[in-house]
Amino acid sequence: MELDELFIKKTIELAKLGRGHTRSNPLVGCVIVKDGKIISQGYHEKFGENHAERNAILNSKVSLEGSDLYVNLEPCSHFGKTPPCTDLIIKSKIKRVVVGCLDSNEKVAGKGIQKLRDNGIEVRLGVLEDQCRDLNKKFFILLKIKDLM
Repeated sequence: MELDELFIKKTIELAKLGRGHTRSNPLVGCVIVKDGKIISQGYHEKFGENHAERNAILNSKVSLEGSDLYVNLEPCSHFGKTPPCTDLIIKSKIKRVVVGCLDSNEKVAGKGIQKLRDNGIEVRLGVLEDQCRDLNKKFFILLKIKDLM
C-alpha cells in the first residue's frame, strides 16, 4: 500500500468517530503529514461544528507550511455554518492536498479542488475513492433525493 492510501485509510478511520453525531453532514476525517509523519489530525465531530480540516489545522502545534493534508471528502469552499475549509488550507500554506472523493453537493462539487489548484496547491484526487464514497453512502443518497425534489 502506498503512503497516500495509508493516510487516506487513516482519514476514514477518523471519520467513523463522527457516526451518529453529524446528522445530515458527511463523515469526514483529516490528517496532516510533514516529512512522512502525521503532525495533526481531526474529524467532523458534530453537526454545525468545525469540519475535519479545520479541526486538524487548529489542533496542530507546529507550522503547517509545506505539509500535505489528507481528507476523505473534498474540502468545502463556501460559507455555511462554518467558513470555507479551502480558505484555511490556503492560509496555512499547505502545499499538497490528497482527496478521497469529490463532494457531489452542488455548493462544493469540484469547486474546492479548483480553488486549491488556483492558489498553487497540488491536489491528488480519487485515492481509495470507492471506500470513501461507501463511507458516506447515506449522504450521497440524500443529495440525490434533494436533487430530485
